[in-house]
Amino acid sequence: MMHITMPRRKVTYRWDDRVIDAAKEAATEANSSVSNWLETELFRLLKERGLIPADAKPLGETRGGDRTSGDDGDG
Repeated sequence: MMHITMPRRKVTYRWDDRVIDAAKEAATEANSSVSNWLETELFRLLKERGLIPADAKPLGETRGGDRTSGDDGDG
């Protein structure tokens, strides 16, 4: 199986304090990081609007390093 890697980029945005606070609260309720929660919600919204293909899948979690290589560390 071929794995296509799409890197995440670090970006900076200026947000309304109320949006930041609400996103932190929503992420806590979802037991998620704010960054992951925002990416997930924006991905869903952009798919709904047709700006991301309907069959696209999110990148997934990479906390603790990139785990997409398939190396389980037993080697």
